[in-house]
Amino acid sequence: LPTMKKKLTPADRLFATGLAAHQKGRLEGAFAQYEAALQRDPRHFDTLHHIGILGYQSGNHALALQFMSEAIDVNPGVSTVYSNLGNIFKAIGQHASALQSYSQALALSATNVDALYNRGNVLQDLKRFEEALASYEQALALAPRDVAAWNNCAVVLQHLKRHDEALVACERALALAPNHAESLNNRGNILVALGRPNESLLSYAQACALHPDYIDANINQAKALRLLCRLDEALERYDAILAEHPGSAEALHGRGHVLRQLRRRADALKDYQQATVLAPASAAFRLSLGHLLLEYGSLDAARKCFDLALELDETSAPIHNARGLVMQRLKRFDAALACYMRAVELDPDYTDALLNRANALQDLGRMDDALAVYDEVLALKGDNPATWNNRGNAYEAMQRYEEALACYDKAIAVSPQYAPAHWNRSLLNLQYGNLLDGWRGYEWRWNNEVLSCYAEIRGFKQPLWLGQESLEGKTILLYAEQGLGDTLQFCRFAPLVKARGARVVLEVQAPLTGLLGSLDGVDQVLAKGDPLPAFDYQVPLMSLALAFGTGIDAIPAPARYLAADPARAAQWQARLGPRTRPRIGVAWSGNAQHANDHNRSLPFSALAPLFALDCDFVSLQKEYREADLAAVNASGLLRMDAHLNDFADTAALCEQMDVVIAVDTSVAHLAGALGKPLFVLLPHVADWRWLTGRADSPWYPGAQLLRQPRKGDWDGAIDAVRSRLAPLAGG
Repeated sequence: LPTMKKKLTPADRLFATGLAAHQKGRLEGAFAQYEAALQRDPRHFDTLHHIGILGYQSGNHALALQFMSEAIDVNPGVSTVYSNLGNIFKAIGQHASALQSYSQALALSATNVDALYNRGNVLQDLKRFEEALASYEQALALAPRDVAAWNNCAVVLQHLKRHDEALVACERALALAPNHAESLNNRGNILVALGRPNESLLSYAQACALHPDYIDANINQAKALRLLCRLDEALERYDAILAEHPGSAEALHGRGHVLRQLRRRADALKDYQQATVLAPASAAFRLSLGHLLLEYGSLDAARKCFDLALELDETSAPIHNARGLVMQRLKRFDAALACYMRAVELDPDYTDALLNRANALQDLGRMDDALAVYDEVLALKGDNPATWNNRGNAYEAMQRYEEALACYDKAIAVSPQYAPAHWNRSLLNLQYGNLLDGWRGYEWRWNNEVLSCYAEIRGFKQPLWLGQESLEGKTILLYAEQGLGDTLQFCRFAPLVKARGARVVLEVQAPLTGLLGSLDGVDQVLAKGDPLPAFDYQVPLMSLALAFGTGIDAIPAPARYLAADPARAAQWQARLGPRTRPRIGVAWSGNAQHANDHNRSLPFSALAPLFALDCDFVSLQKEYREADLAAVNASGLLRMDAHLNDFADTAALCEQMDVVIAVDTSVAHLAGALGKPLFVLLPHVADWRWLTGRADSPWYPGAQLLRQPRKGDWDGAIDAVRSRLAPLAGG
């Protein structure tokens, strides 16, 4: 029998007219026809369904949900409607409802490719990458020429760190559609992940040529240029993107990275901050801002930044790791260890967190535990310069010189340009008296990003002087580069420079300018930031020992090379009054932000055994820690901080002392440079400048070094000081 055609109803005809308008993008006309159809038949399934689609396309999700639900009420057996309902739920962020809708669609039709593809997209958004991959693969089994599915399959494989497979999937997409810009951009990302950033540039360029306004591809191109250290080009690319898209948080964030590498930290900070304002829900942007704040030493601000990042993404191993770094700097080692462990739980392959965990164990003095973790990292990651370097630090802390040196040498063999290993190797050699080798390695400080001086490279056009060129009739700038103590220790080389026939200009930290006017061999003393005169050569103070080839027996160490201003010394003598007992100057703590402060400073209460001696004790410190104030005020210690305006005052006060007792701070170097009898209290493993196993110092003839007999044992060092002071005090 012949097939009978279904007779079209008036609602069918109105729907068909609306559908034709819909397909041509005339949404208002389509909606009018759909409304007319529903007036004829309020339960017309196709019309209800397509009004739902129209609502989704126009962003009216409430309308879309209403009409999709009504369509399902009329006919609950159509797979496509559930698939479209899932898309609406996805658009409004209701992922669980979206997945349920896709499941219902697939239950009605297992071959619904759109449902499989869109389910994969939702699973990808939820970071359920294995499930997303399975969904895309099911879609591709049914529709092997689906370019978008191949591309998204590649994205998920990249998240799963299956980069080679990701590249294959991306190439399949491009074989089907060579001009598919998203796949070109994605191929660039995969090539970067494979360590092939040079090749990635071609893919990004092709994507940008197809769509010049494709912002993701433009940003990724700039990222690749940064990875290739083509920083000026990367900055130019980011500037161009931001000129077109000034509100792009991603571009600001990327430009911040470039500026940071260019050592323009203040500009980088502005970009990072603006990126977080524009995209407050980005955990990655807060992570970058926190790292830069950590570089600045703004520990509380960095911690708050990482805490906010964790609120946004608790599953991020890098954020937990970063929070561990700030906790470690805050000396909250147990909290740091917990952060590193959480990072490893989230990502067992995240060896950075394991490495930092070992570093924290080292800070706690648990050297054997630290070495075991370093070995674990080496087993997981193979030869890695950072691991060998930090392993060397552990052996150095255990005073096992040969093993430490072997670790640093291994790190350098693995990566010849790895600056931290060169730096630590130099410190090890300096500590053990191998000065010539040490000074050569010390120049690697300018390549070591973790050091504060790295950000202080001056970029002078005048040549660096390291002892080769004649200085006769030339002007040379010597400039401070690190801490006050470093400046006081190494300014001693100025007379040797002057002896080469030079006019010597010395630029130092502002608090030292008054004092260093007394230094022989200096023609002009400037504060950092003052206008500089014309000069022919320049050299940072800490490079002068290299310039003069200074070995252990050739350190210029006069009994004193600095002197207090006589007028100030007289003022301080009058302020202190007649001397009735021996005067002992004390300095027990230094800069709390110093990386090794927890080892070198001691609590004021540890000095209590000294105060039983028949002496007058005078504080040489300008700053006091909150935790020390009660003990200081109850001790009878004479405080003079209100009168200490600069180091010229501190020097004049030191001159009134019979003996100075100091931990490893600038006061110790000041007293040594003034030639005062000096007791330096040192941790069990001290800074390189105090060498190893010596009770005297080749830098300061009047100094006696009193080391902790065991790590953390200040009592033993204080007892040694007390026994040496007793004869002076008449005890």
